[in-house]
Amino acid sequence: MSVLIVLRSRVSLAFLALGLALILAVACNGDDGGGGETPVADEEPEAVGGATAEIQMLPGTTFDTDELIIGAGVDVKITADNTNGFHSFAVYNSEDDAVGGEESIAETETCSAPCVDSVSVNLAAGEYFFRCEVHPTTMTGTLIVQ
Repeated sequence: MSVLIVLRSRVSLAFLALGLALILAVACNGDDGGGGETPVADEEPEAVGGATAEIQMLPGTTFDTDELIIGAGVDVKITADNTNGFHSFAVYNSEDDAVGGEESIAETETCSAPCVDSVSVNLAAGEYFFRCEVHPTTMTGTLIVQ
């Protein structure tokens, strides 16, 4: 009979430990429910308190992405990492503005790789246009501000 009591105590203790482990696993899994979304600019504060995004110029005349997503109404530092060639990065209100010769919202210096430069923007929600000023018809993309 005493063996049965000891066995029941151990089984109860095992179930209690399993229950606690499940509670901790659920509480600590860190899932924010946003799986499958396009990455948004890192919003960890920098020394100046803004968010960051990065784009790379790859071999040939291409960016590593044709779409960047950043937050609206916050200071965002966009770093352009030129890994190959002679490039720049410029943001415009629209493609029509860029083609029509309007002034850019922000623009890096043109440089020969390897080089890194950045621009800072604080934009209202919407879609903007970006391009390399050296290759304005082949290196283009959309800056989504949300």
